[in-house]
Amino acid sequence: MKNKKVLAVLVAVSMAASLSACGGGSGDSAASSANTEEATTQAEAEDTTSDASKEGESEATTGAIAQFADGWGDTNSPFDPLAITETWTFEEMRNNLGAIPASDASFSIAGNIRTEDNVYWTALRDGYKDMIAFENANGLSGVTIDVQSALNEADTEGQLAVMKDQIRSGANVIMISPISTSNCTEGVEVAHEDGIPTIAVNNEFNGADMFVGPNSYAEGEQAAEWANDNVGSGKAAIIMGLAGTDVVKNRTNGFVEKLAALNSEIEVVDQQNADWDRDKAKDVCATFLKTYDDLKIIFCNNDVMALGAVEAIKEANLKLNEDIYVIGADGTDEAYESIHNNELSATISMFPYYEGMMASEVTTRVMLGQTMPKVVWTPSMAVDAKNIDTDDAELIGWTDPTIE
Repeated sequence: MKNKKVLAVLVAVSMAASLSACGGGSGDSAASSANTEEATTQAEAEDTTSDASKEGESEATTGAIAQFADGWGDTNSPFDPLAITETWTFEEMRNNLGAIPASDASFSIAGNIRTEDNVYWTALRDGYKDMIAFENANGLSGVTIDVQSALNEADTEGQLAVMKDQIRSGANVIMISPISTSNCTEGVEVAHEDGIPTIAVNNEFNGADMFVGPNSYAEGEQAAEWANDNVGSGKAAIIMGLAGTDVVKNRTNGFVEKLAALNSEIEVVDQQNADWDRDKAKDVCATFLKTYDDLKIIFCNNDVMALGAVEAIKEANLKLNEDIYVIGADGTDEAYESIHNNELSATISMFPYYEGMMASEVTTRVMLGQTMPKVVWTPSMAVDAKNIDTDDAELIGWTDPTIE
C-alpha cells in the first residue's frame, strides 16, 4: 500500500495555504475511522481496487499540491530543462508570485547533495539551511530541513541509500542533486509511490518533477565569451567532468558552439574527462601541455578540476594569465582565492550558496501551494579579476524574501 501519511501532510499544507486539495471526502474518512473493523476492511479493499480506481488515487496524490496536479515526472524519460518551453528566472518567479505565503503549515524538506568533499556542495548545503532558518525566524516555524550526502562523487549507491532513508524518515519533499541522471531512479520511484515530490537542484535527473538551478549550456557559452573577449585567439582544450552527465555535455557543447557562433579565432583541439577529480585533471592537463606546446586556454567543467590544471601549469613553469589561461566553473571560495592570487583566470560562478537559498525558497513556495513552471533558472556569470571583489549578493542583486 502507498504511504498515506505523506499524502495527508500534503493535503494539510494545501489547506493551510487556503487552496482546495484534490481527492476530498475527509469527513467520510473520519466517520469510517470511528469503527476500527470497518476501517480495516476499507484499507484492505484499497489493494484490490480496479486499475481505474488506482489511477484516480494517483491523481489525488499528485493533486495534493497544485504544482504537481499534472502528475509526477516520468522515470523512463530524461528530464531536460533546456527542452522545457516555459521557464522562469528566479527573479521572474519572485516578481510573478510576490511574497512567500504566511502559514502555520508544517512540512519536512530533505536535501540530498552529492558529497561534502566538494566545497560547491557544502556551499549549496549552507544555502539550503540558511534560507529555512530565515523562514523559521520570520513566521514559517513549521518548515524543517535535513541535508545529507553520499561519501563522494563516485558513491552512486550510497546516494541512493541516503535518499531511501530520507523517505523512510518522513520527508515530504526532496531536493536532490544526483551524481548521475539515473543513479537515484529507484529512489524517485519510491518517493512518487509515497506521494513525495522530487526537485532537481543544479543537476537534472530522470523522473524529476521540477528543476531549480543554472542553465548549464549558458555556462559554457559564458566561458566561451570570456575567452573570446579576454584571450581572443589560440588553441583551447577542455577538461570535462564525469562522462554521461548532462551538465558535462551542456557546458562542453555550450563552450564549443558559442565559439563557433562568435566566429572566434580560438580553436578547440582536445577534450578529455577527469571525472570532477582534481588529481585526474592535473594529469590530463599535464598531458595536454606535452601534446600541444602552444596551448593557450583550458576550460574546465568545474573549479575543482580547474585548480588541478593550475597546479600542472605551475609545475610546467608556464606563466598563468600570460602563457596560458584557465577558466573554471562553479564559483567556489577556493576558485575566488585563486583568482585573487592571479592564478585561475576566471570562473563561471553559479553562486552555490545563493543557489541553495533560492532552491529552498522555491521548494517552500511550492509546498505552500504556489505554482510556477517546471524550471526556475538561478543566475550564473563570469567572475574574474575585474569583479572578484564585488560581493556575490550585489552581483546577482540578491534580497531576502518577504513573507506575508
